[in-house]
Amino acid sequence: MVEPGIEHFLYVEDLELLVYITLLLASIIFLYGLYRAYRRWFREERPPLDKLGKRVANLIKFGLLQWKVLYKPFTGTMHLLIYVGFIILGIGTLLRALEYDFYIRFLGSRFIVSNIYLIYKLLLNFGGIIAIIGLVIALLRRLFFKSDNLPNGSEDIGIILILLYLLVTGFILDGISTWAYRREWIGPYDPFGLLIAGLLDSYPWIISLYRIIWVTHMAIAIFMVAYVPYTKLFHIIAGGLLNTLYNRDYPPSAFRPIPNIDEMVEKGEIPGAKALEAFTWKQRMDYDACIKCARCTDNCPATISGKILSPMHVILDLREVMDAEDYSGEIVPKYIDAEVFWSCVTCGACVYQCPMLIHHVETIIDVRRYLLGKGEDVPEEALEPSYNIMRYGNPMGIDPMERETFIKELVDELGVEIASEEKEYDYIYWLGCQTSFDPNGRAIARSLIKILRDSGLKVAVLGEEGCCGEPIRRLGDELLFKELVATNGEMLSKYKFKYLLVNCPHGYNVFKHEYPGYGYSFNVIHHTELLNKLFDSGRVGIRKGDSSIVTYHDPCYLGRWNGIVEPPRKVISKLAGDHFKEMPRSRMNSFCCGGGGGHLFFEIKRGERISKIRMEEAKATGADIVLTACPYCKIMLTSESGGDIEVIDISEYIVRRSESGK
Repeated sequence: MVEPGIEHFLYVEDLELLVYITLLLASIIFLYGLYRAYRRWFREERPPLDKLGKRVANLIKFGLLQWKVLYKPFTGTMHLLIYVGFIILGIGTLLRALEYDFYIRFLGSRFIVSNIYLIYKLLLNFGGIIAIIGLVIALLRRLFFKSDNLPNGSEDIGIILILLYLLVTGFILDGISTWAYRREWIGPYDPFGLLIAGLLDSYPWIISLYRIIWVTHMAIAIFMVAYVPYTKLFHIIAGGLLNTLYNRDYPPSAFRPIPNIDEMVEKGEIPGAKALEAFTWKQRMDYDACIKCARCTDNCPATISGKILSPMHVILDLREVMDAEDYSGEIVPKYIDAEVFWSCVTCGACVYQCPMLIHHVETIIDVRRYLLGKGEDVPEEALEPSYNIMRYGNPMGIDPMERETFIKELVDELGVEIASEEKEYDYIYWLGCQTSFDPNGRAIARSLIKILRDSGLKVAVLGEEGCCGEPIRRLGDELLFKELVATNGEMLSKYKFKYLLVNCPHGYNVFKHEYPGYGYSFNVIHHTELLNKLFDSGRVGIRKGDSSIVTYHDPCYLGRWNGIVEPPRKVISKLAGDHFKEMPRSRMNSFCCGGGGGHLFFEIKRGERISKIRMEEAKATGADIVLTACPYCKIMLTSESGGDIEVIDISEYIVRRSESGK
């Protein structure tokens, strides 16, 4: 019986020293690549070593188990076949090397073929064939079925072809080994080896063929690994390993604050990212983690509507800046056009889709902060919300007396209470700017207060209320945002209440996730969550008889950023039943209305309006009514309705259909 493992250098024993020299050289190249990456990412900062349990959990979930890769069934399955196949082959190759070079026995004792060895051979066959299937699918996809945004350069095709060559030649080498000494006892455990062995005969050229294939196979395999840090395959380390291990430890919708912004302004410095050196080490790691899968760009509403923004190319362009080692050169306009950054609606589709956990929006916001602070390369309309807040207290520039008039109407018509510091409430209802000043939004407040009043809840509104700061933070005015947080936080802290109720997802997100970064934490609830609770408790009754077909538009800051997708649907299903029709893009995959990221107040006049695309999707369902749960969405979609379809908030629909509407 031949010892398992002897085939490690079958017919090539004289080349053993050359292999070790090649391995040494490749190791130097690989380790230098890792050092190069470390130097690119870490300037004065160092990676934290805290929260190890949470970090390892992220690594397992997103890195090892490929949680986000599988979001897309077709491409996810394709990647899974390649991923699992190469893991099996990698482990198998490592075991054989350890057995041969270090005499550590994993697969059986010397000269005895064990069941473990037979299973091992079967698993290698399985790993190889599923990896080949995955790579063939990947190649066909790139040649015939790729999306318009998926890059298809020589590196992208070349890597697939090289990996296919390694797998095919690996099977050929295995088949020759089976032909040489093990076809009599391997049985069904090496099916592809036996298949190839059956095609061979005692030809004198077989040994020469084996040597040629073995040398090219080994050389390509070794140097393929060596050059991983210099190719797109580096996503395996930078993304699948490190970027998942060091995933952000704050909510993805809570953008990083600038703690020393007051000092910076006093020194005459401009906050935000002027150059590569201003980004964090984690952001620079993001740029190396990108695998160029184009999921972000394929799902970006700005890209789809014809804007020049491609989230993937923002990341890849910044990677090129790192390649050029230009850490102090201005990003705009030297490397990237300013319009790219102003086209973003901060909907989070790119962040949600990215399997490498890259946060494209955080990078975009950091650049906006610098551009706004500098006062150059900024759309003129994008400056107005900050000016209006400083002058009028709201981003629209409406006389604040109009809010006082509206509050008086709510008190007189619906009996709502104005909050008092001496009383305690179940809910303080933060109306927000759009609900307070826009006639479209005021209908939301009237409906919601009517429902809450009829449900017997102890609710109050604020006599005075400023802007929460969300739109200007997305536009990049971090200094004014910090001032608003302090003002609003101190004001709210004077009142006694269990929950801060908001009907705007943008306000919900900023109070829940971003105010805590400045020291103000409140129990925040969105009105759809509360309405769902009221239905479940029987406090809201249903009046039958409306046959209108309805569809629901998920606001990005409610659904994708905060995961609130079921409460509104439960309410709608109770009211509309079979008359509720979903849009194809819904829940976490919803398509933006186009109003986020400050775009309610300014517009990039290029391509198609995002709101128009979304309204066409809504009309295609055959719905009479589009329901939403965000005043921004209501404004944007109403502007595209053309009178053919009605756009209302869920609270307005409840008043129509429930006993609260009597």
